[in-house]
Amino acid sequence: MDPIWLALLLLAAGAVLALAWQLRRRGSASGRADTASRPARAAELGWQYDPTPDGDALFTFKGEDAGVKWKLSYRAGDAGAGERPTLTWATRSVQGTATELRLIGRSRYERGKANIEPIRERLSSLILSAREIADAQERAAFLERTQPAVVGSESFRDAFTVVARNQRLARALFDPATEALISDWPAGTVADAGAAVSAWLDWKGLRIDVESAEASMPTIEHLVRAGLALAGRYRRHATSPGITVFMTTQPGTTQA
Repeated sequence: MDPIWLALLLLAAGAVLALAWQLRRRGSASGRADTASRPARAAELGWQYDPTPDGDALFTFKGEDAGVKWKLSYRAGDAGAGERPTLTWATRSVQGTATELRLIGRSRYERGKANIEPIRERLSSLILSAREIADAQERAAFLERTQPAVVGSESFRDAFTVVARNQRLARALFDPATEALISDWPAGTVADAGAAVSAWLDWKGLRIDVESAEASMPTIEHLVRAGLALAGRYRRHATSPGITVFMTTQPGTTQA
């Protein structure tokens, strides 16, 4: 190789490494600063912040708004097991009588539909309780048999799939405001919501997961707003009169 070209390549490689080091340094400093700001910001918002690791959760927030008690936790995940860092917001203040709704990225949904049976077959080989296996099988059956609802804008449907027990529920939860909360995150936080955000609404309550190493306060506060918005809309749906249209299911299944 021409010595001049070799020198240019070495210079370019050095510049890339220097830039990567600077970005990593800035990210680490930003993370430390955000960690230090959590107690004060939580107190300002009226939340409880606990930095003590609990199981696989590295830290937690707790709060209550309009009677909805919630908990948010951050798990680092196990890269060796294919687990990504995840923020989880959950509440038991709203619950369904069965699996009511699943929100998931459209590409993840389509991949999952092709692999539901292998997943169900593997459940019995995992170290799970009988109840955990039954819960997982019920959720898999719900996704397998229930058709997606047509809700939200075209761009929302391109990014997400909403599988709901009935059309009225799906439309009640996803109006333009909640669609924006799910899709549009603060700058520099969740870049691809369709790949990161998912939710369950069932007999255990409402749970929203955001798979991302980003655990800054803007991300956390946005997730809490999204959770409270969905919880509030589900409460209004559950107590309002109206005609319920159940989603089409595959033959051999039961409609509630």
